[in-house]
Amino acid sequence: MKKPTHRKLPLLGLIIFFLLSANVFSQEENIVTGKVFPAGMITPMRDVTVQIKGDDASITLTDGNGFFTLEALSFPVDLVFNKETYQMQVVTVKKASDITVYMNAAGTTLNDYGQEVGVRVSLNPESRDGILMFSSTDNRFRYWFDNRVYFDGAVYFGDNTYQGEENAIGNGVNIRRMRFAMKTILWGHWGAEIDFDFGNNGVDIKDAYARYIGNNWQIKAGNFREPFSMETMTTSRYITFMERPYATEQAPSRHLGVAYKTFTNHVFFEGGVFSSNIANDLIRDQNKAKGTNAGWSVTGRFAWAPIKKDKMVLHFGVAGSYRVPKIPEQGDPINSFRYGENAETEINRKKYIDTDWIENSEQKIIFGTEAAYAVNNFRVQGEYIFTRIQRDKNDVPEGEDKAKLGGFYLMGSWLINNADYYYNMGDAEFSHLKLISGTM
Repeated sequence: MKKPTHRKLPLLGLIIFFLLSANVFSQEENIVTGKVFPAGMITPMRDVTVQIKGDDASITLTDGNGFFTLEALSFPVDLVFNKETYQMQVVTVKKASDITVYMNAAGTTLNDYGQEVGVRVSLNPESRDGILMFSSTDNRFRYWFDNRVYFDGAVYFGDNTYQGEENAIGNGVNIRRMRFAMKTILWGHWGAEIDFDFGNNGVDIKDAYARYIGNNWQIKAGNFREPFSMETMTTSRYITFMERPYATEQAPSRHLGVAYKTFTNHVFFEGGVFSSNIANDLIRDQNKAKGTNAGWSVTGRFAWAPIKKDKMVLHFGVAGSYRVPKIPEQGDPINSFRYGENAETEINRKKYIDTDWIENSEQKIIFGTEAAYAVNNFRVQGEYIFTRIQRDKNDVPEGEDKAKLGGFYLMGSWLINNADYYYNMGDAEFSHLKLISGTM
């Protein structure tokens, strides 16, 4: 009679299990993984050929994240890395591990200063909503141009006589804005912009700054708008009407400074310290002639969106600014403030609001409130801004040591079809329109 074999089966299964486990463990011990980058950069390189030296059967390619996996029979082993326009790289690996490889550009390419180029990034050209952009595959490197031209024309009718004095206004046309901006993102976190305006047949530097971009925060330094007023902070590309409301003339403009911004899904804050405008010859002559200081200001803006859905937004905001007089151009009085604004068209320089110079000023405080509501293609928005100016009591008539200004606007708009309003929490403002899919 044969002995039963059922007792031998568990032992046989156990042996097979250990053999398979040992084989899997052995394979895992022989696996080399890693990522490949250009020298000095953190943008992964795709389609890099990786192989064991002398073994063409081991060839593999890095994926879109620069990642590769390769199995070696034994260690140490030499891995060869190849990619067009880059030097071949040989790396000796002594054990199974995860490695990082940096590849140098091939050949000797000199820049305009005679230095050898060591960092190269392939850029893909494309048009994004009409904006020419060059970007790397992983979007860590981006360069784009923001250009636009605004053409103004006006015809005036009727008698323009006030208190017996005629104020003639001529008809005409003009180029109100002609903007040329270059913007960039480098290594995913560093950004910069330079923006020129050639409107009115002049050259005006608008934005010129560098910034570091974190997760939901950024630090910016250079020449840019002080954070005050929703309508003022909205780029002219996306404002609703031809020009901004008169009340926003109280809001600060662009100045040299440093600002910090942070935001969450419902809360936004930006604040900074600022000095004067970019100095032209007349400002520098003022400094030369009288030693006038540049002046300074502290400005901040806070916004809250209690309702922030795909097709509905409710926005509230406040802003404040403390300011001392900035350096004026030579010929204008120092320690002074002035408010003035042209008509909705820029065909002449006639000012419809003008306080003239408020001289002997020491400081001013600006405070603003803002609210907006948008649902689908309908939107309402309004702001109230007021200014308090403190003048030197010793140099002005009694009772004229304080000046007060204030104003508000309320506007509404309705997009007839094809688009909804888009609210950008990163800037606490309405930006580009959100086109409705399938309606164009």
